[in-house]
Amino acid sequence: MNEVKETRVLLTDEQKRQTLEDFYRSVAQSAGYEEKEDTMYDCCRILVAANVQDAIIEAYQEAHPNVEMSNIMMLLAISGPKVDRELAYNEVRIQTGFVGRKNRNEEGEQDEKDI
Repeated sequence: MNEVKETRVLLTDEQKRQTLEDFYRSVAQSAGYEEKEDTMYDCCRILVAANVQDAIIEAYQEAHPNVEMSNIMMLLAISGPKVDRELAYNEVRIQTGFVGRKNRNEEGEQDEKDI
């Protein structure tokens, strides 16, 4: 598996305008990571430019027009990337551990493992 080190990625307009699951997948692919069945993403290890967060919000508004803005903002507060105002337009910074995978522990339960 490819380990994703801290890096900056420039997204296309299409890549930035997605709901979280697809957004995280696009960012990882842009960084050279190939998603596997057990891949997971850590929202605490990704920072985005303000315009990228705006595009994610727009994607949710389009996909779920009846959902109130406060619910979208709550979703982003809990599981969305955080804004770094020093990043350039369409820029994302991913940190080591953004991409991880689920493993089975000795009891057969899944646990998380950073890669």
